[in-house]
Amino acid sequence: MSKQRTGKPTVQSNAYLRFRQRLIAGLLTMAVLATAIVVWEIHTAAQEREQAIARQTQHYTRAIEAQVLSTIEFVDLSLTGFSNAIKLLPTDHNNVNGSIAALLSSRGSSFQGVYWLAFIDAQGKGIAASNDLPIAGTDFSQRDYFQAHLQNKLGNKLFISEPMLSHITKSRLFVISRRVESAEGKFLGVIAAPLDARRFAEVFEKSRLGKDVSISLVHMDGHLIARAPQFERTFRWDLRNNLLFKRIAESKTGTFNTVSPIDHVSRVFSYTVLQDFPLIVVSGSSDTAIGLAMDRHILIGVLGLTLLLSVMLAGGHFALRSYAKVEERENRYRQLYVRSRETEAKLTASEQRLRLIADNLPIMIAYVTRDGRYSFTNRRFEERFGQLGQSLIGKSAAQTVGQELYEIVLPHLDKAFSGQNTRYERKVLTSHGERWDGVCYVPDFDDKGQVVGLFSMVEDITSRKKHEESMKLAALMYQNSSEGMLVTDEEGTILSVNPAFSRISGYAEQEVVGRPAYQLTAGLQDREFFSRMRQSILHTGRWEGEIWHQHKNGEHYLVALRFDSVCDENGVAYRRVALFSDVTKRKASEELIWKQANFDALTGLPNRRMFNERLNQELKKSHRSRLPMALLFIDLDGFKGVNDTLGHAMGDVLLQKVAQRLGQCVRSSDTVARLGGDEFTLILSEVHQASDVLRVVRDVLAAMADTFDLGKDQVRISASIGITSYPDDGEDAENLLKNADQAMYAAKQEGRNGYHYFAPAMQEGATLKHELRQALKTMSYAWSTSR
Repeated sequence: MSKQRTGKPTVQSNAYLRFRQRLIAGLLTMAVLATAIVVWEIHTAAQEREQAIARQTQHYTRAIEAQVLSTIEFVDLSLTGFSNAIKLLPTDHNNVNGSIAALLSSRGSSFQGVYWLAFIDAQGKGIAASNDLPIAGTDFSQRDYFQAHLQNKLGNKLFISEPMLSHITKSRLFVISRRVESAEGKFLGVIAAPLDARRFAEVFEKSRLGKDVSISLVHMDGHLIARAPQFERTFRWDLRNNLLFKRIAESKTGTFNTVSPIDHVSRVFSYTVLQDFPLIVVSGSSDTAIGLAMDRHILIGVLGLTLLLSVMLAGGHFALRSYAKVEERENRYRQLYVRSRETEAKLTASEQRLRLIADNLPIMIAYVTRDGRYSFTNRRFEERFGQLGQSLIGKSAAQTVGQELYEIVLPHLDKAFSGQNTRYERKVLTSHGERWDGVCYVPDFDDKGQVVGLFSMVEDITSRKKHEESMKLAALMYQNSSEGMLVTDEEGTILSVNPAFSRISGYAEQEVVGRPAYQLTAGLQDREFFSRMRQSILHTGRWEGEIWHQHKNGEHYLVALRFDSVCDENGVAYRRVALFSDVTKRKASEELIWKQANFDALTGLPNRRMFNERLNQELKKSHRSRLPMALLFIDLDGFKGVNDTLGHAMGDVLLQKVAQRLGQCVRSSDTVARLGGDEFTLILSEVHQASDVLRVVRDVLAAMADTFDLGKDQVRISASIGITSYPDDGEDAENLLKNADQAMYAAKQEGRNGYHYFAPAMQEGATLKHELRQALKTMSYAWSTSR
C-alpha cells in the first residue's frame, strides 16, 4: 500500500493532452462569445434609456411650445384689437392722447397681470399704458421694437424684442409689439405689450415633473428670457456660444446631450424654434439615470458572466477529471482518494459561490429558524441591520430589526410559520427619507411537512412606488384637464375619453367608445380636407388645426384640434391622442372685430379702409383682364337741410335708405362704400362698354330723386356724381379717388342732380389754383416783411 501511495506521478497520455487542448480552446471561445453578448446587452440598454429620456424632453418641448404660442396669440389678439381701435380715432380730435389713454385704461384689468398694453407715438414718446403706469412723455425711440416698426422692417407682422430690465417697473420682461398705421398707411406709432418673464418661469416651474428637469425660453439673439429653475440668476444669460445655436443652424428642432453652462449638470436637451417667431423652447432632463442604469446593468452582467464562466470552468474541470479517471483505472485507490479531495474542494467552492451570489444580489436575504433566530444573512442584510465587526448569526429577529419594526412584521412571520407563503409591502422612515420595502417569506418544510424555518427576502421598491404615484398623477391630470381628450387606436376608433370631452361634446364615454372619431365632426369640411388631415397623421404622426364638430344636441361648434401619435418600441404608431377645445366664441369675437374695423356701423357698407382695399384689388384685376373699370364719387344734395330740419336721427335713417337704394343699382360684383358723412363711392368692375357706366349713373340719379319716407315726413334729395375710369384717368387708387372727387365738384357747380366725367383740364385747374394760393401767400409775406 505504501508503494502505491508513494508511487511515481501519473504520466498524462497524448490523448489526454489533445483533449485538454481542445476543451480549453472551446471554453475560451464560449467565454469570448458570452462576454461579447453581455457587453452588447449593456450597451443596448443604455441606448434605450437615453432614447427614452430624449422622447420625454421632446414631449416637454412640444407642450411648452403650445403654451407659449397660445400666450402669444392671445396677446396678438389684444394688440390687433387696440391697434384697429386707435386707427378709428379721429385724427383732428383735440384730445387724441386722452382718448387713447381712456381706451387702454378701460380694458387694463382684463389682462390679469400677465401683460399690459402701452401706446408709443410716431416720435417714440410714451402716451399711455393700460395699467396706468406713468409713461407719458417717456422716450422709447431707442428701443429695438420701436426702431423695427419705425423703419417698417416687418410690415404688419409681430415683433418680439430681446429680454430687458424695465427702467419703469424694474421687472424682467420682453415686449411683443405691432405697427399702428392710419387708414392711409401713415405711421401713427407702436402698440406694445410688455410680458412679465417671471410669469413664464412660474408656469415652467409648475410644468416640471422632476428636480432634474429644466425648461427655458430663449430669444434668437442668444439671451435667456425665462428658465425654471434659477430664473433670477439666468435672466438674459448669453447662450450665443452654446451648442444649442450650432444645432439650430442645422435644424429648427432637435435633441442633443451636453453639460448645462448654468448649473453644470449633464442633460439630454430637446429644442424647437417657434414658427414665425424669434423664440426657442428648450427642455432638458438629467442623464444621471443613464449612468446609474449602466452601472446596474454592468453589475448584473458581470455577476452573470462570472457565474457562467465559473460553471464552464467547473464543467471543463469535471470533464478533464472524468477523462483522467478512465486512463487511471489501474490506480483506483489513489483516484478515489483524489476524487474525495476534489469533491470536498468543489463543495467548498460551491458554498463560496453561493455566498458570493447571495452577497451580490440587490435584495436582502436571511434564513430565520423556528425559534426566530437568524442562521444565515447576506451582505446587504448585514449592512442594513448589523454592526461593524459583529455577526447576526444566532441573534433574534426582534433584537436585530428593532422592536418597532418587529411589531410590524410579527403578524406576517406568524402567518409564514403556519405554512403560508407571505408577501406584503411596508413603509419605513429612515434618516434619508421615506423608503418602501417589498417583503416575501417562504416557509422551509422538513421531511415530515413541518415548518423548520423560513427564507426572508426584502427588496427596495421605492422607485416602483414613485412610478405608481406618477401614473396616478397622470391619470388625475387626464380626468381633470379643461381640454377635451380622446384616445384612439391606429385606425381612429375611440378607446377612451376624459370628462372634459363629455362636457364639451355632450356625449358620455360609453356613447362614443368603439365608434370612429370622424363621426363627431359636423360634416362641414369636404373630403379633401379630411384626406389631407389623414395623410398628415400617417406621414408625420400629428395634425393640428380647426374643425367643426356637432354637439349631441345637434348644434355645431368650432374646435381647435391636435392629434399626436404614440409609437411602440419599433416606432410603429398604435395609439392616437387628440386634444381639443371649443373656440366658437373666440372666432365670433374675431369676426366682430374685423367687421367693426372694415364696415360702416350705420349703413353696413364697406368703410374707407375696406374701400381702399377693394379698389386696389379691382385695379390689379383690371390690369390682368385688360378690361377698364370705373369709379363713381357720389355726394348727396340737400342732406344737410334734412339733418338741420328733422334731426340727426332722421338723417341717419336717410343715409341707411340711400345705402339700400345704391346697392340695388349695381351688380353683385360691384362695390358700394361710404367714405363718411353723405359721401358714397361705387366701384364698377370689368366695364365692357361706356354705356354700362352711364346706365348705372342714371339709375342712381333716379333712385336718389325719388321720395324718401322718414317717419311721418317725406323728403326729396338729389345726388352729384363724379366719374373717372381706369386706366384712362389714372393708374393708382389715390389719383382715381382724387379725380372722381374733382369731377363730383364739377357736377355740383353745374347745378347739382347731375354727373360729370373727369377731364385732365380739371387737374390742371386744381394745380393752377394751388400755385395761385402759394403765390398770394408769398406776396403777403414779402409785403409784411417790407413794412
